[in-house]
Amino acid sequence: MKTKIATLMAVYRGDNPVALVAALESVQGQQFVDNVESRLYVAIDGPVPAAINTVLAEHEKNIYRVVRLERNGGLAAALNVLIKELSDEEFVFRMDADDRSYLGRYQAQLTYFRQHPDIDILGTDIIELNTESGVRRHVSFCRGPDDALARLCRGVPVAHPTVCFRRHVLDRVGGYPQAGSNEDIALWFRCAKEGFRFANVHQPLLEFTVGPNFWSRRSVDKAYGELRIYTKGIWVLHGMTFKYVYPLLRFMLRLAPHWLSRLIYNSSLRRSTRVG
Repeated sequence: MKTKIATLMAVYRGDNPVALVAALESVQGQQFVDNVESRLYVAIDGPVPAAINTVLAEHEKNIYRVVRLERNGGLAAALNVLIKELSDEEFVFRMDADDRSYLGRYQAQLTYFRQHPDIDILGTDIIELNTESGVRRHVSFCRGPDDALARLCRGVPVAHPTVCFRRHVLDRVGGYPQAGSNEDIALWFRCAKEGFRFANVHQPLLEFTVGPNFWSRRSVDKAYGELRIYTKGIWVLHGMTFKYVYPLLRFMLRLAPHWLSRLIYNSSLRRSTRVG
């Protein structure tokens, strides 16, 4: 029996055409041991440069559906449009336009799902590539459903660009909350409230790029928005608890000078290992 899967990717004017080619080819080059029909859904989030349109045109035959949005509404809005366009796929993968899935990522996640029918949301470890320094780090995420819930109060349980959902998750939650640039955190709290279970494939199966504008995007507004999501989510899940100290510490870190944020981000406080 054929397994039908979808990949959701949003593209906007700030994406690098060269990185977009690598992202598209990494999805199209996935290999499967079973009978799998892989469909790529792409949302073009507002006007984009000619170079990006050229890349998409060159890969058009491998894209199942393209949706053009007149105005840039952000990642959550673009992904929600694609979710509404889904057909009869059983699994839904995420992929960013500036990252690269390693060969075997999709099969590894599908195999894990078949071996663990109780898991609803599945990520993978990542190789984090700093494009300025060339440093590569292996970053790990949750060790299982219990660790995911514990981790959620202080950080993401799974890396958003690596995630695969069972289709019923998106059918139940109805897509991404409109939460500024913190859509993934808000979604994880919503999914946890619904009782969905997270896990992680402990292999680095995606290359995540940290470019020069990674730190500049961490604005004060984003920090306040993140704090609101965490405090609201913790209240819904736990009520009055000491766990509010975690988002407060994150908020203070967000407001710290960039050099300090970089130092802590690259320290052993994260589950990461330098690999190059």
